[in-house]
This record gives sequence, structure tokens and C-alpha cells, in this order.
Amino acid sequence: MPMSDADLPCILVVDDQDASQHALGLVERAASLARHPSEVEADDLSWADLVLMDFIIQDWNDRDDLEQVSLRPPNGLALAAVLREQADRQTGDSDDYTAFAIHTGHIGEISRRLHTTNMAPHVVARLNNLEWVFDKSDFSRFERSTELAAAVRKISSVWGEIKRGGIETAIVRLLGLTAESPWHSRALDDVVLCQVPLSESSAGSNGLLFLRWMLHSVLPYPTFLWGEQWVAARFRITPSALRTVLDGESDLASDLAACKYGGILRSFLGSRWWRAGVEQYAWGIRAEGARDSVAFHEELEKRAGTELERLDLSSPVVCIGRDLTPSDELSCLEDAVRMVPDLWPAYAGTAYATVSSVREDPDFAAVVHPLDRDRVEGDASQDGDSEK
Repeated sequence: MPMSDADLPCILVVDDQDASQHALGLVERAASLARHPSEVEADDLSWADLVLMDFIIQDWNDRDDLEQVSLRPPNGLALAAVLREQADRQTGDSDDYTAFAIHTGHIGEISRRLHTTNMAPHVVARLNNLEWVFDKSDFSRFERSTELAAAVRKISSVWGEIKRGGIETAIVRLLGLTAESPWHSRALDDVVLCQVPLSESSAGSNGLLFLRWMLHSVLPYPTFLWGEQWVAARFRITPSALRTVLDGESDLASDLAACKYGGILRSFLGSRWWRAGVEQYAWGIRAEGARDSVAFHEELEKRAGTELERLDLSSPVVCIGRDLTPSDELSCLEDAVRMVPDLWPAYAGTAYATVSSVREDPDFAAVVHPLDRDRVEGDASQDGDSEK
């Protein structure tokens, strides 16, 4: 049954150009309202679950005619800060939240303002007091902005209940994990170890803090949720082989579906699986007798009903690129080095990069773990000697 307008998430689009063009992309996905910066009203902010701002704002004569510099926000970042304060004033102490995001074709310009070349959206958003930054060249931004607005709407509707019930209520209501899962207890422990902001003694108990925790510190990293590359590495198959399984209807696909994350933002950065579920599933296969890697792979293929490309690596690891996104080319541990990128959570799995990618990029090499730097320099020396 299609959702009624009352059920749709609400998105306010603020742009100095024709904001209605973006609003058209949201038709049937979200209730949307297009406003020029000079037209935004307090009631618009109260109505919106998400305010989507343009970064570059040039066509704003009312602003440009003013002499007081403090009344002239030069871009969407500055305007977002002003509107966020107004939105907070409107809601007061209620749990009716409004998130803010930038959509722009100039993410690089925003990151350079912070003297960084890191253009990972979650990093740029976190450093600029935003929930997210969308690239206008990404055609999935309509679906993703709708999913973000829907998450805000969900949090607003249940946050009072969560404040009374605590972390277990949040896991059920927002993360979609129930006690029926056989690995529920371990998953709960994994969430707690990721420093969920649900108490006054931690980061506080504001719903937007929970949302930001998910967007900035959980989904982009291998935490209690895993992306497909980490799932593939655990099974020692290629990510493409895993996708073949997921596209089918085999026993293995069904088993993995039981481990799939189904809470808020479930597809915002692609599908995710509960680490606890995947780990217990792999342990279960070994407990049934498939203890060595060959027998384990044969059992996977039996459950998949097809051949699966096996990784002939003793310890496969997922390596990241400069933008912190995982590569489909899984690497042997001996060919990778540990990394310590800015803002990589201490509770997330270890960040790895290939030795070759680090050697090609001095800035990337600067965040190699100190104990692995000699390996990078040593490999470079050996390669240099071999070319003589």
C-alpha cells in the first residue's frame, strides 16, 4: 500500500536557484517544499524532517544589500548554522528533530576550507556540524536524502520511549534487532562497545546525536555492522561472488538475509549485516565439521548451490582508499599495512591499505600506523634495488 502524504518524510529544499528541480526528484518519495533563502519561515523548519541546503548561494539580493556583515551568511554552511539554531528554538525541549544536510557539486571546496583533501561525505559533514553532505552528481541522492529524512522522522516518533527504555529499546525500535535472533546478546554487546550515545554520562541523550553516531561513526566503518566487503572477507570469497549469492534464492542467501541489518538508514550507504550474525554463522559451519578452509568453502558452495570464487589468501583483509571507502580487491595481510586515519573510531575494525597505494601517495602514507612504517620504507628500498 503506498504511503499517504502524512506518512512521507518532509524535506525542505533551500536553494538560490530553482529549488523546485530538486523537489521534482523527491516526488512520491517525500513531501517536499522548495524555498529561496529569503523565503524560509519558522513554520517551514518545524515542518521539515530534513533541510537540504545548497552550498553556493549567489542570487540573494536581500542579503547583498545589507551592510551588517553578521546578517550576510555567505554560503549554505553559514545559513545552515543560523537555521539550525532557529529550528532548535522552535522545538525547544521536545523530541521533534530537524536534520541539516548540504547538497552541492563543490564538496572539494568545503573540505579545502578545513585544509584537508579528505572528501568523504561523513567526514566533511561531521567537521561542519551537518548530518550529511550530498554530491549533486550522485543520482542516488534523492533516495538517500529521503532515507535520511525518514530516519529523522522515526527517531522523533520513538525517542521519548527510548529515553525511558534505554539501549535495548533503541536496538529494537531503531536498529531492528529483536531478542529472537540467536546472536542477540553478542550484538547488544557490540553496540554498547561502539559507544552508543544514550546516556547523560556519555554524549547525551539527544536523538540527533544518535543519528549522527550512525551516520558518522557506525555505517562508514566496520563496526557492529559490516559492509559486503567485510562479509566476503570473513567467508574468504570475492565480493562479486557474495553479490551473486545475494542476488539469488539459495539457502546461503536465505541464511545471510537473517543476518541483514534492517533498522534505520538500512541502505543509506549500501546493505549492511550484523557482524555478530555473520560471525556466528561462520562458526556454526566450522562447528558442523568444516574446520579447514577447503571444507568451509565446499560447504558454502553447497549452501549457495553454485561455485563461488575463493580467495586463495591465508588472512584476507579489506583495504581502504584515500576516501576511506573499501576496495573490492581484498588483500593478503602480508601485502597490507595498518592505517590510523583521522576520525577512524577506536572501536571499529582495523583500517588497512595496500603497501602499493600508500607508497604512491605521500599524504596517505602519513597515516600509516607507526609500527608499520618500516615495512613501507623497506618494501620501497627492495623495489628500488630490483630495478637497478
